[in-house]
Amino acid sequence: MDSPVLKIKERLSIVDVISTYLKVEPAGKNYKAKCPFHNEKTPSFFISTDRGTYYCFGCGAKGDIFSFVENFEGLDFLGAMKILAEKAGIELKTYQNKEKDKSSLYYEIMDEASIFFEKILLTNSDAKNYLLDRGLTEETIKDFRIGYAALAWTNLFDHLLKKGYLKEDIEIVGLTKKKDNRYYDRFRGRIMFPISDSSGRIIAFSGRLFKNETSTIEEAKYLNSPDTPLFNKSNVLFGLSKAKAAIRSRDYSIIVEGQFDLILSHQAGFTNTVAVSGTAFTDSTLDHQNKINNLGLVRRLSNNIIFAYDGDEAGIRAASRSAMIALSLDMQVKVAVLPIGQDPADLIKANILAWKDIIKNSVNIISFHLDRICQAKTDLRLKGKQIREIIFPFLRIINSSIERSAYIQEIKTKTGISEVAILDDFEKYLKGLPAEVKVIEKIPEIKVINTRRQNLEKRLFGIFFWQGDNPEHKKVIDELRQNFEQDIGADAYKNILDLYEPISESLSFEAEMWYGNKIEALINDTGEMILNLEEEILSDEANTLLTKINQKEQNKDKNDFDSDLKHYQSLVEKIQIIKNRRSK
Repeated sequence: MDSPVLKIKERLSIVDVISTYLKVEPAGKNYKAKCPFHNEKTPSFFISTDRGTYYCFGCGAKGDIFSFVENFEGLDFLGAMKILAEKAGIELKTYQNKEKDKSSLYYEIMDEASIFFEKILLTNSDAKNYLLDRGLTEETIKDFRIGYAALAWTNLFDHLLKKGYLKEDIEIVGLTKKKDNRYYDRFRGRIMFPISDSSGRIIAFSGRLFKNETSTIEEAKYLNSPDTPLFNKSNVLFGLSKAKAAIRSRDYSIIVEGQFDLILSHQAGFTNTVAVSGTAFTDSTLDHQNKINNLGLVRRLSNNIIFAYDGDEAGIRAASRSAMIALSLDMQVKVAVLPIGQDPADLIKANILAWKDIIKNSVNIISFHLDRICQAKTDLRLKGKQIREIIFPFLRIINSSIERSAYIQEIKTKTGISEVAILDDFEKYLKGLPAEVKVIEKIPEIKVINTRRQNLEKRLFGIFFWQGDNPEHKKVIDELRQNFEQDIGADAYKNILDLYEPISESLSFEAEMWYGNKIEALINDTGEMILNLEEEILSDEANTLLTKINQKEQNKDKNDFDSDLKHYQSLVEKIQIIKNRRSK
C-alpha cells in the first residue's frame, strides 16, 4: 500500500505546517523561528524546505512535520498523523492497523461510548430540553457531541460487550467500576461531555448529574473520568482541540471553569475559550513523563491568558491559584471581572454583549486584587496587611524588575502608601519566607525531544517488528537484524528489545505507515539506521569506558587498567570501521 506518511508529506510542506504554529521568517533559502521547545529571545530554530526537516541550534530539537506536531501538541504518532491528514485532506480509514495496539483500541472504545451517549440523548426529551433551556442550540449539542448516560447500572457496559470489547479494557479506560467481581457503569443519570486530546480523539468524560437515584451514594454534581492510559487531568483542557486555532490567531486564551461556560462562550463566538472542568493545572509545563501539560500547550499557542471564573469568592480563589501558576510560567495574566454570584454561562445566555464587554475590560491579576483591597472601607494598616498577604505573593514570582516596579507605583498611587514603605515591606516579606516554603519561580521548559539514539532505536525496531509484507524482503531485513545483533552483542540487543517489545505493535504500525510498499527505501534506510545506531551504542560505551579509565589513572588504580584500555581501543576501531562503511 502507499504510505500515508509520504502522501501527507507530498501535500504539506514543513514551512506550511510549522507556520501555523510559529511565526517564521526567511533565512536565505531556509526559514527560522523562535524555538517552541525552550525559552529563547533570538531565533535559533531553522527549517529546511529542501530536506523537510527542522533543527534548533539552542536545544537540539530536530525532526520532520510528524515529530514537530507530536512534540508541540503532546501527542503520539497516530495523533499527529490524524491532525496532519486532516490538514492534507487525506482519509485514514483505509490505513487502519490490522491488529490494533492497545492505545488505538482504547480510543475506539471511548469513541463508541460517546456515540452511545449521543444516541441516548436523542431519546431522552427531558435531558435534551434541559440543554436547550440552558441556551445551547441543536447544532452546538451535536458539535460538542454532548450525550446522556441513562439511569441504569450496566447500559453502556452491556452495549460495549455486544460490540466485542473486553470487560477489562472497558474498565481500564474508566467507563466502568468493578465491585464483588461485577461490573457497573461509572456514569449514570448524567449529561455527558466528552473530553478530547488536542487532535480531537476522545480520552475521557465529564458527567453532570441530571437525575438522582435514591439507591446510589453518587451525589457529586460533576463526575469525571479517572486517570487512565489515555487521560491525565493535567495534560488536557476541555475544548482545547476546538479552541487551539482561535487561540493562535487571536493571540490570547480565555479560561473558564465549567462545560456550559465554555460551550456557550464558543456559541457566542469566543472560540478561543477552554475550560478546566475535569482537568487540573500544575506549576510546570511538563508532567512526570515529560509530556506537555495543558497550561504548557496553551502557553505555546499564546502567552496571553484571561481567567474568567465565577464571580463568587470560590471563583476568585480558584482564578488566583491558576493565575499564580500562569505567572510563574512568564505568561501575561488578566482576570475578567464578573458580577458576584454569576458565571459566564449565565451572562452569555442573558446578554452576549455584556460578556463581550467583560472580556474586553479584563484587568491584570495584581490590579484586580489591588482594586478589591482599595474598594473595601478599611484603614491603611489593614490595607497594608492585605497587600502583604495578597499582592506580594504575585510580585514575588514576576521576573521582570520593570513590571514589578510598575506595580509598586500602582500600589503607591491607589493606596497612598509611600514607595519606600512598600519596598521595605516587600524586602522583609521575601526575607521572612520560611526555608521550606516553595517559591514558585520561572520554570524553564524541558525539551520534549527524544535523543538521537532513542529515535533510531524506535524507528529501527519498528522495522524489525514489521519487516514488510513480502517473504523475500522479510528475509533481507532479518539478515540485517542478525548482523546488527552480532555487532552490538546479544546482551545489548536483548536490552533494547525488552525496552520496545511492549509497544511493538505501535512501532510496527508506524513503520508500515512510513514505508508502505517503498521496499527499496525500507531496506536502504534499515542499513543506514543500523550503522548510525551501532555508532551511537559503541560511542556511548566508549565514552563511559574512557571516563572509567581516566578515573583509574587519576587514582593510580592498576586493576584491569590495561584490559580496559585495549577494550576502549577496540571500540574506537569499530566506530571507525562503521564510519568508513557509511562513507562508501
